[in-house]
Amino acid sequence: LELHHNNPQSVKIQIRIPVKEHPKFNFVGKLLGPKGVTLRRLQEETGTKMSILGRGSMRDKAKEEECRKEGGKFAHLNLDLHLMVECFAEATEAYGRISHAITELKKYLVPVSN
Repeated sequence: LELHHNNPQSVKIQIRIPVKEHPKFNFVGKLLGPKGVTLRRLQEETGTKMSILGRGSMRDKAKEEECRKEGGKFAHLNLDLHLMVECFAEATEAYGRISHAITELKKYLVPVSN
């Protein structure tokens, strides 16, 4: 990490989704919201790019199995379900945005029982 340069750089963080601790809770649905509105709003609000990746991130289970065997760009399907948060900005700005994103995401990663 080079802080003395004002060059924009890419900062990525992987946040594990606690599916093993709460197997019956639909975290992907809660994160996406209706038609993906919630995730898009979070991305705009925090200035980051977010992607849901890993085992269970695809809707079609058969296609997911097929893609997992393929590898390459589908290598993330071999990992546990996680959220990739990315930001391309000057270092201090990027880490600030990621910090804000983590704070907002915490609300969606705590299961609420009705």
